[in-house]
Amino acid sequence: MNKEQTRLFIGRSEMTILHLSDPHLFAERDSTLLGVKTNESLLAVLDDIDRRHILPDLIVVTGDISQDYTAESYQNFVQYLSRYNKPVFSLAGNHDERSKLKKYLSTSIFSTAEQLITEHWQMLMLNSHVPEKVYGQISQEELQWLKRCLDENSDLPTIIFTHHHPVPVGSAWLDKIGIENGSELVELLSQYPQVQMCAFGHVHQATELLYKTVNYRSVPSTCVQFKKHSKDFSASAEKPGYNLYRCQSNGLIEVDSFRVDDYLPSVNLAISGY
Repeated sequence: MNKEQTRLFIGRSEMTILHLSDPHLFAERDSTLLGVKTNESLLAVLDDIDRRHILPDLIVVTGDISQDYTAESYQNFVQYLSRYNKPVFSLAGNHDERSKLKKYLSTSIFSTAEQLITEHWQMLMLNSHVPEKVYGQISQEELQWLKRCLDENSDLPTIIFTHHHPVPVGSAWLDKIGIENGSELVELLSQYPQVQMCAFGHVHQATELLYKTVNYRSVPSTCVQFKKHSKDFSASAEKPGYNLYRCQSNGLIEVDSFRVDDYLPSVNLAISGY
C-alpha cells in the first residue's frame, strides 16, 4: 500500500486545524445543489473565517469537494483555498474521484498525504471511498495501515479524519450510507488511548458522540445542511458552517463549531434527494 507521510513544523505547543467538508462545487459558479449556489456558499464560509480573524495552521477538507466531477470544480477549490497559504489536506468523498484529487490537489500547499506528523500530534486521513457507491467502507488493508501508524506512534495524540461517518448520527437514511464496517473501526480505535478524536463529513450537520475515550464529531457542510434526526432525506434551512480544533500538546482539543452569520442560503426544502 503506497501511503504518503508528511511532517509539519508548528513551532509552538498549540496546533489549530480548520475543518471544512462537503462543498459540492461545480465548474459553473452559479450552479446550485438543492437551491444553494455551492461556490458562493463556500466563499461566504471563507469570508466568515476571515471576519473572525481565524488563522489556522492547516486545513482539512473531508470530501465531496466536487459535485459535477469536473476539473474546473477542483480548480475553483484550489483558487478559493489558496488565500490562506496554509497546508490543505483533502480526502475523497462519495462525490469525488480519488484520481482527480491526486491530480489537482497535490501541488503547492495542497496535499492528499494520508499521514501528518507534527512535534506533538499525528493526523491520519482514512479512506472510506467506495467507487460509484454512496456508502463508505474501510478496507482491511486500510485498517492494517491505521493500526501500524498507531502502534508506531503511541506517544503522539492522534486525530482520525474520514469522509463517511463510522457511528450513527440519528438520521435513519444517513445511517444507511455511513461506513459499512464502522463498528470494526470504532472498536479498533478504542484500543488506542492516544486517539483523541475521529472527525468526519458526509452528514451535512454538526453531531458529537463519545464512545469510550474517542470523540466522534461531524462538521457542518459549507453548502446545504441536512435536517437532524430525520427518517427520510430532508434538507435544513440551517446556515453553512465549519469546525475549528485547537489541539494542545497534552492531547486536549478545544472545539468550536461556527455558522456563517450573514449568509442566507436559498435552500429548496421541497427537493427529496440530490
